[in-house]
Amino acid sequence: MYTGYNLDELNKLINYENAKKLRNELRRRGEVLPATKDVVFKNLMINSHLFLSIILEHFLGIDRKIIKNNMRIENTVLPVSNAKEKKKVTDIIVRVEKNVVNLEMNASYYEGLINRNIDYILKAKTEANFSGENYDDNYIGIQINFDLDWQYDDREIIKFVLMDPERGIVLSKNLIIYNINLLKFQEKYYNDNELSEFERAITLLTLTKREDIEKISEGVEGLMEAKEEIKKLSNNLGIIGVYDYEKHKEWEWKQKAKEYVKDDLALIDSLKEEIDISKKQNEEEKKTIEEDKKIIEEDKKIIEEDKKIIEEDKKSIEEDKKIIEEDKKSIEEDKKSIEEDKKSIEEDKKSIEEDKKTIEEEKKSLEKEKKELAKRMLVLNLSIDDIIKTTGLSKKEIQELKKY
Repeated sequence: MYTGYNLDELNKLINYENAKKLRNELRRRGEVLPATKDVVFKNLMINSHLFLSIILEHFLGIDRKIIKNNMRIENTVLPVSNAKEKKKVTDIIVRVEKNVVNLEMNASYYEGLINRNIDYILKAKTEANFSGENYDDNYIGIQINFDLDWQYDDREIIKFVLMDPERGIVLSKNLIIYNINLLKFQEKYYNDNELSEFERAITLLTLTKREDIEKISEGVEGLMEAKEEIKKLSNNLGIIGVYDYEKHKEWEWKQKAKEYVKDDLALIDSLKEEIDISKKQNEEEKKTIEEDKKIIEEDKKIIEEDKKIIEEDKKSIEEDKKIIEEDKKSIEEDKKSIEEDKKSIEEDKKSIEEDKKTIEEEKKSLEKEKKELAKRMLVLNLSIDDIIKTTGLSKKEIQELKKY
């Protein structure tokens, strides 16, 4: 049995009393350990070759009997190339002819998971290329991700390749990544859809009720092999103990993570409130500026009307010199009034310019606050979508912040 731990480590970390209680509870509820957990998934794939062949047949296009007779399950600890490279431990690596297949169970999604899986299949393919006397680039690297936390559209399986997105030109056919939406297959089963043997094999990984795994495996040798292996694993105290230990370790990690980010979340909420207040103030200032603009436009109209009146007065002056002399004083006064109006307009313009500068400065300050907030959220490993919703920054702006 594969546990990922040596005997001394097992004896230290496993609570056999708890493991017995959990085994009895599983029996009482008519359940088995979930095959979506690493310790169960790895043992199932390692020990159920007929079952594994059904899955690989779908992706490799090779008859399952040929796969079973020619498959070689390899060391899941990939060799490191240099002292600085971290050890890479995969779930399952299988070689079938010129195919190097890495099967990974992804029970949850986290930032960096996709890059990690790409690193694994590239490393496995590279090792295969150099495994003989001469370099052989005919090996096909295939990554099969079994995803519980689905991140894509409504398809059951998505195939990814290295491709030019503009013209659809495939750069290499020797590197393929498949992502399987496990819950989509489970949904089809519970909706009583008719399933192929491959679909039943994938669905089997998601079921924990004994009656369900009996039902879905009936009549297919490879599936019945997997069913028996899951039942066997669900009766093994060592496997149950590791499952229980890792489940508690995961729970403790989540609790610590919650405590760690609690203060930061409070700070984020505070910053959100400040941003909302600043937005409201900006909106109010914009309204004030718009109102000032309207007043200035009305003043301009008044000035234009005054100019027309002056022109009419000039005509009247020409017609009657005597009246012109009398009206000169009045005209001078009007001119002074106009000059005062002009000065007032200039002052209003200066005031508007100052208001514009103030708004620009506040905008820059707000942008800076948004970026500072985005940096904090990046440090907290929050998703880009959450950062976009919170700050309003674009995805490109957030990507730029990652460089610093």
